[in-house]
Amino acid sequence: MKDRVTYYDALRGLAIIGVVAIHSTGIGYTFDDSSIDFNVTTFWRQMINFSVPIFITISGFFLLNKKVDTKKRYYGFIKQQIPRVLVPYLIWSALYLGVYFYQGVPISELLFRLFTFSPSVPFYFVALVIEYYILLPFIQKLVNLRGLIFSGLISFSCCLIIFYLRYHTHLPLPLFIVGSAPSWLIFFVLGGYLRKNTINIKNIYLIIFIIIGYALSIVETYFLYHTFDDIGGAVTAIKVSSFTYSIFLILFAFKNNDKGYFKSKFFTYTGEVSFGIFLSHMFFMIGTKSIINNLFPILKENATLYQLSLICTTFICCMIFATLMRKLDKAIAIRYLGQ
Repeated sequence: MKDRVTYYDALRGLAIIGVVAIHSTGIGYTFDDSSIDFNVTTFWRQMINFSVPIFITISGFFLLNKKVDTKKRYYGFIKQQIPRVLVPYLIWSALYLGVYFYQGVPISELLFRLFTFSPSVPFYFVALVIEYYILLPFIQKLVNLRGLIFSGLISFSCCLIIFYLRYHTHLPLPLFIVGSAPSWLIFFVLGGYLRKNTINIKNIYLIIFIIIGYALSIVETYFLYHTFDDIGGAVTAIKVSSFTYSIFLILFAFKNNDKGYFKSKFFTYTGEVSFGIFLSHMFFMIGTKSIINNLFPILKENATLYQLSLICTTFICCMIFATLMRKLDKAIAIRYLGQ
């Protein structure tokens, strides 16, 4: 199992780089939609939309095997697991909210952001993980083919409901609602299913389905954008086509876990500190963006170069911080900072 854990750490490393990349794409949509910058960003964003689904699938792979069949085991699991994500969340939230307070944001709004897991845009994921911890005994019953199909229906139905609410009722949908447990359920259950079952689909077919899913996500993205003029909603990973693309990519990655595609110390270490990077990257990205804008304003004329610069500098800052904290005291860094 050691090699398998290393492999999944490497997948986490790849996924967290994708998450950082996703949050760097904003500048691409400031260009005209006929420009190369806009369209390259759109294609790039759809390609890396697998990032969150892979994280969730890996979580399901390991968590859905936990013994929580008695009250004692369940409460012991909750007592152990929730602080692992909640404590670092609260500490990093204090940092983000401190910045907002300095900028004059009212206390009431700060408290609202804290309790809705929105001090930073990606923090909805912490709420999602806690939801899966709490629901684990119920979700474990879905780890079979029938349950996988059922969870798929739930997730795809959520995509359709979100589509309706977003575009036909114009109801504002916060991320902690859009990105809640039902929306991503297929991936969490898929992780548990893949732990118990082998994938009997040939690689060539999986690759074909990955390409088809990716092409469909491109088509759906442009359809949504040109129909509703909402690029933020159009590029999101929570849509039927992106889910399809991510599912087949994940099947390929898990099927080939013994091929050594991601046997890299770099990716493995990145995966080990991925939660810390997740919590800290927006903080470093804000500072990095300010430095790039002031020192290298010419980069803003090319979205691709700007995004690559932002990704690299943000990622390097996160890795340096994580490494320093782990060198000082690894146990404290993991417990309180998620490093």
